[in-house]
Amino acid sequence: MTLPRGLGPARARALLAILLGLIGWGVAVSASAGPASTTTQAGFGDVALYRETAARVAAGADYYSAAIAAQLAHGYPTTPFVVVRLPTLTGLQLLVGETAATVLLVLLGLAGLFAMAWRLDRIGVGRAERLAAVVLLGLGVAILAVGPVAWFHEAWAGALMLLALGVYSPRRWWPSVLLGFAAVCFRELALPFLVVMAVLAWPRRRRESYAWLGAIAAFGVVYALHALAVTAAQPPAPVGTNGWLQLGGWSFVLACVRTGSLLSALPFAVAAVLVPLALFGWLFAGALARPVVATCGLLVCALLVVGRPDNTYWGLLFATLLLAGLAFAPRGLAACVRAAGDRDRPGDTSGPASSPLQ
Repeated sequence: MTLPRGLGPARARALLAILLGLIGWGVAVSASAGPASTTTQAGFGDVALYRETAARVAAGADYYSAAIAAQLAHGYPTTPFVVVRLPTLTGLQLLVGETAATVLLVLLGLAGLFAMAWRLDRIGVGRAERLAAVVLLGLGVAILAVGPVAWFHEAWAGALMLLALGVYSPRRWWPSVLLGFAAVCFRELALPFLVVMAVLAWPRRRRESYAWLGAIAAFGVVYALHALAVTAAQPPAPVGTNGWLQLGGWSFVLACVRTGSLLSALPFAVAAVLVPLALFGWLFAGALARPVVATCGLLVCALLVVGRPDNTYWGLLFATLLLAGLAFAPRGLAACVRAAGDRDRPGDTSGPASSPLQ
């Protein structure tokens, strides 16, 4: 096996130490981890809230007054403006209906799966790893057909991000920009993806970077209008939120990935092992390594400090993409173990550029 470029003994040992540290941290907190919840104290869930909001709009109310009224009626906060979702998903659900929306979401996920399979083949990923990645992505996409997942804005944003990565090409980047913009219009939490793509394109592809920055600016305008509309619809006595700065740490990150994937059917300790391995594996995925690691890394860092225990459904945004990195973990482990045991060479610079460590 040829060592990835720039992977010397010191870096390999550091990567293995970080990996083992994250696994150990996750296993240590797994004993106290409880089931996730997306309900209020009264037992009224977020999906029920979204459905009621849609029903009010269907009855003739405008979206923002409907959303505020539904949130007031069931003990949800109404301010600051970020507690009210963008109207994109409600409009889609009313346009096509709940069943058709679920079918559309699954088709969107499948499109992302096939696009990623095509891109993995195009960047030279081996057949075995490509097959493993496709299977893992398929397991992730399967959750989109489960229950009321189509009512979660994060699921749509995550599926659009996956498709945007799959169809991306440095020579034909505009479909990815449009899909990325659509993702943030469903859920603003997808914004780190646009930022990452803009930054990665900046050194050599300024025109593409400007397009991503333009998408960010356009969303800024959309979100400002959203904020104004939410503010205008506030009741005389707005209900504030307790905030999201909860310092949930690595336990909350793992809980988010479990909620957003089929790992929810397995013990917490399984996620404690697989999630760090998946993120580690993406480091060895060639051209996909940087955008995926940077995007997932930013989201993981944010979730370490932001998010309440009932916000674990945020994992729907990135869990499918993240866990596909398990396909590359065996090769990454073998490369790191080999490099870590090499005391004579500072790093091999003759191998293929299969790691972002270069």
